[in-house]
This record gives sequence, C-alpha cells and structure tokens, in this order.
Amino acid sequence: MAVLSPLMSYIVDKEVGFPIPSEKEKINKALRRYRNILGQHPNRADAPEIMFGIADLLVGRNEPGDYSKAMSLYDQILLRAAPEYLRARAFIGKAELMIGSPEKFSDAISLCERARKIFKADVSDFFAAKAFIVEAELLLSRQEKGDWAKALNLINRVVKESEAHWYFRGRALLSKAEIMLYRQPADLAASLKCVDFALKEMKARPDDYFSNKGKVVKAEILCRRGKKADFNRAEKLLLEVIKMPLPYKDLIARARLDLAEIAHHPKAIKLLKQVHEMEGLDPYLIDKARIIEENIEKTKKEKKKRK
Repeated sequence: MAVLSPLMSYIVDKEVGFPIPSEKEKINKALRRYRNILGQHPNRADAPEIMFGIADLLVGRNEPGDYSKAMSLYDQILLRAAPEYLRARAFIGKAELMIGSPEKFSDAISLCERARKIFKADVSDFFAAKAFIVEAELLLSRQEKGDWAKALNLINRVVKESEAHWYFRGRALLSKAEIMLYRQPADLAASLKCVDFALKEMKARPDDYFSNKGKVVKAEILCRRGKKADFNRAEKLLLEVIKMPLPYKDLIARARLDLAEIAHHPKAIKLLKQVHEMEGLDPYLIDKARIIEENIEKTKKEKKKRK
C-alpha cells in the first residue's frame, strides 16, 4: 500500500476492533465512515477536504479500481472552489497516479509544477516533499533533454532537508542512487551509500514498491562493482524481489533480467522465458531481454570456436 498522508494515517491508526484489525481493515472502516458522511451531506463546506481524505485512503488501499476512483475525486475537488493548498494536494495526487502512463508524463509534470508554486520551497511539508519527488520521478522516466538535471536538483532539495518526511527522503535517495549508477558509474561507492540510506529510511515498509526497488538498484550496483562476494549478495537481493507476493510486475521482471545477466546459461534461459511470458511490460525491459539473449548466443558461439 502507498504511504498515507499524516492526517489520514493518524485517523486510520485510531480505528479499533477485536481482534486487532489489519491495516487494510482499518482503511476500509475509515472509508465507510467518510463515504457515509459525504453521502449524507454532499454540499457541506468541508466536502472537498473529505473527498481528498477518501482519495488518499483509496490510493493507500490500492485495490482494483481504487486509483480511477481516486482520480475522479481529485478532479471533483479541482472543479470546486477549494482552497489553494487543497488544490495543490489534488494536483500532486493526480500527477502521482499518472506515473505509469508515459503519454501523460508532460501533463503530470505540469501538475507538479503548479503544485510546487503553491507549496513554495518548504519541503519539510509532507505534500511539498511529495510534489518534488513525484516530479523528479516523472522527469527521470520521461528522459527528455535536461530532464535528469532538473530531477537531480529536485531530489537534492529533499535529501538536504533534514525535516523532510522519511518516506520521500527514502525515495529521493533511491532516485539519486540510480542517477549516480547510470550517469556517474565511476563513483559506485557514493551510489551504494545512497541506496543503503534509502533502504534504511524505508525499513518500516518492507512491502512497499520503493523498498523492493531499492533492493534491485543495490543489486545492480553490486554487480557493476564486481568485488568478491558482490554477485552472491546481489543474487540474494534479486531473489527476494522475485519471490515477493506483490503485484510489482515490472520490478519483478527487472530483477529476473538482472539475475539472468549473472546466472549460468540454463538458469539464465529459464529467467528470460519467464520474462517473455509476462504481459504488458515496459518496452525497455523487452529490449533488455533481447540484449541479454544476444549476449548469451554470442558467448555460446565463442565457446564453440574455442573448442
């Protein structure tokens, strides 16, 4: 589940029951209560704030259809005469839900920019930090000219803010580690330090997408460094991600491909086959699988020549 905003997290934590309810059960209970309030009084003065709370809970729960319902609520908030701070929160909520849609990256980045203008420069604020990091992640994914430099500037603002929310500091450190790995490969020690800090920040959320992405990025750094025992450590991290019972399809595919690159031939072929059987993967993963297959074939031919 995604991290809830501080207010909704506090409200969910206050939900009680016997036996002790799970986090999802607490969210469901809070959702029923807020929907009931809004259903009885849809035109009350604080209706947009209640709508935002419901959207926040839906994103946190992340069941099928929850993101589209949350997006609809963000749109309804923006159609009303909502306060500027609430509008900014709705902008960033919409932008985060657009991260998985490349065709919407530019629109999502514009929403982040509008949100940051309202939040100003105070990244100690939960939603301001979120705006900075979501925009940075969108820029890194879009990869137009100058995007990586802009993303790094936004990331550093959060990393350097000691009062920034731990979850967004963790995501910022992880993005910085990834930038350093692929843009400054000579400085692997610094990249490894960043990812270790990121994993430490997000230790309380072992099932979170970014916690598991941190394991993949750390494995890639270790493989690039290639010191004694690095490959064994990388393999252990990648297997943890592959075996996780979570629906992070692209992340699992990325871990399988990373493992295929360091595995022996029969295991590598099996991992590649598993990736090919996965539907709807990001094009860069399909391209990476092709390159690994070509390298395996090249190695096989070289071995035959030596014989």
